[in-house]
Amino acid sequence: MIRRLQVSDPRFARLRAAVRTDPRVRATVFVLIAGVLTAVALIVAPPATVTYSVGEVAKGAIRAPRSVSFVSESLTEAERNKAEAAVPKQVATDPSILTSATGRVQAAATAIGRIRSDAAQQRDQKIAALLRIPEVALTPAIATDIIDMTQPEWDQVAASLDGALRTLYAQGIRAEQLEAVRADAAKALPAGWTERQKRAGAEIVKQNLNVNVKVDELATSLARQDARNGVTPVQVQVIAGEAVVRTDEVVTTLEVEKLRALGLANESNDWRGAIGLLLWAGLIAGVLALFLERYATEAWLEDRKMILVILSLVAITAAGRALVPGHTIAVYFAPFAAIAMMLTVLVGGRTALATQIEGALHVGIMSSHVELVAYVLVPALLGMAAVRRATTAREFAIGAVAVAGGAVGVILSFVLVNRAADVLGVAQLLAGALVSGLGSGLLAFAGMAILGHVFGISTVFELRELGDPNHPLLRQLLLRTPGTYHHSLLVGNLAERAAEVIGADPLVARVGAYYHDIGKMRNPSAFIENQTGTNPHDELDPMVSAGIVAAHVRDGLSLADRYHLPPMIREMIPAHHGTSVVKYFYQLAQQRGQNPEEAAFHYPGPRPRTKEAAIVMLADGTEASVRSLAEKKPETIRAMVERIVADRMAEGQLLDCELTLRDIERVKDAFCELLLGVYHERIPYPEDRIARIPSATDQAASDR
Repeated sequence: MIRRLQVSDPRFARLRAAVRTDPRVRATVFVLIAGVLTAVALIVAPPATVTYSVGEVAKGAIRAPRSVSFVSESLTEAERNKAEAAVPKQVATDPSILTSATGRVQAAATAIGRIRSDAAQQRDQKIAALLRIPEVALTPAIATDIIDMTQPEWDQVAASLDGALRTLYAQGIRAEQLEAVRADAAKALPAGWTERQKRAGAEIVKQNLNVNVKVDELATSLARQDARNGVTPVQVQVIAGEAVVRTDEVVTTLEVEKLRALGLANESNDWRGAIGLLLWAGLIAGVLALFLERYATEAWLEDRKMILVILSLVAITAAGRALVPGHTIAVYFAPFAAIAMMLTVLVGGRTALATQIEGALHVGIMSSHVELVAYVLVPALLGMAAVRRATTAREFAIGAVAVAGGAVGVILSFVLVNRAADVLGVAQLLAGALVSGLGSGLLAFAGMAILGHVFGISTVFELRELGDPNHPLLRQLLLRTPGTYHHSLLVGNLAERAAEVIGADPLVARVGAYYHDIGKMRNPSAFIENQTGTNPHDELDPMVSAGIVAAHVRDGLSLADRYHLPPMIREMIPAHHGTSVVKYFYQLAQQRGQNPEEAAFHYPGPRPRTKEAAIVMLADGTEASVRSLAEKKPETIRAMVERIVADRMAEGQLLDCELTLRDIERVKDAFCELLLGVYHERIPYPEDRIARIPSATDQAASDR
């Protein structure tokens, strides 16, 4: 259906041609289409069940439909704030403050001592000089006390100032403590001093006191952050049936969190989130395109298969977007593995694996839960392993069981690791796993049949229908060309066995062999296996005969189109002869001295591109040649097989397929094994063991 879609716009035709021929254009188109579609699926959120916001008055009560456990960001943040507030400010002592203060006190004591010992000055002059010293601002009263001290008294003061200053600084002086410490400066001085000693000493010390302990903002920030990080996240348990929101009450932050955890509310992405998801979608699409281009070339080059891959990826993403918000239990019932199982059959295992991984990553970025990534991916891998060939419906049933088992394993693993205690919630998840497994098997089977037909991708079941002898085309082949029919059956047996030994698809090889010569039905008598009388070629020019023989390829393609044969089977019709020469009539023309052009005797081709088509080519030539042998002994059969295969290789007919030399050797061995079984020698029966039936003449003679 898709293949027959025609678009008349020449620009579209040029783009389509570029997509098919230019790898960069093809990759760009794939990334754009897949990226945009998945980005839309990621960004467009489903409508919320409820839209209550914090501070809003609830218009109706809401009860929890199920049990759920989640980490409350609001309660956890409150606990973090408490822990942060309990951390005192971190302080640091500045030693340079004490050093500077002791230096000033020492300088002041020295200056005072020098003025006191100056005999040239009178008492009043000394007092006036003390008032002018820069090291300390003395009042007249304090200056008078210093001048009136005896020398021993001053010596005691000068000697004790440094110690008193260090004592006061040792306890640390903060900004809010400075005035109090200055007021109590006298308490640091010796109790036995005279009053004037205390007054003078206290004043000098007081003026050299300053803040030496300051708040360390960095250390405080780090300590508070450590306290916040040390808070254990607050786990909230919601029990099924619990009233989450009550009518006419103000909705709190915790209640909104409960609604989100239950999947009853979701929030749309902001513009930054939307840009992030858009970049993510493009990145994932690019990685998928690179993988498919490098490691799944056969699927990558088929437009229909790539369209199916993109739609499958979008389906996983859309399903996740609809079910994941709030991590609801519904996501565990979704048959995600069906996509991988279906793609394994229709497109190939590598492509299916890559697509499922990308889909799981999309679910992961939406949920931020590695559990869901594992739940989407691990069961799908088991399902893919179960249906890798999909030859029977039983394999899909086994796949369903494998998916269910994998899903249960993932759930139990995370339940045990997270030490979940909600028995009812775990039971709901396990029920979802079983439903997901069953749904995956059924959906994969149905999707394989429906999408295989819609996208024109052959399935095992379609091939089996084509291989049924009652298929209309095979019935016609039997009735109209019985010789060709039996030849095709033997070629099918040879091709099937050879495909098995080299790991190709034996079903494709066998069915392709059944239909490779259907074009001979247009003119059955032109082919020797169907001739019962004269050979029409005896009276024809060799070139005409070669054209008639080669025409069965064109006629076969016409019938293939009429009966809608799959591309992989249709390929066998022109590829079983490739571009080889109709050798018998070419050599006949040479014998008649016609000097023919070899190009006029070539089959139209193309050469085989798949292993299965190449096997059919070799099986076709081998069967016809061995059948023509007069003496079918093991050595002659082996020699004929070797010759036919060598001729095809020498003609370059196998250059476009992926058969290796080892494969070719195994194919030859398989051919010989089967042909020796078909043409084995039979034991002759002795004449004396066969009862002779008397004729009528013998009976008459005996009567006479």
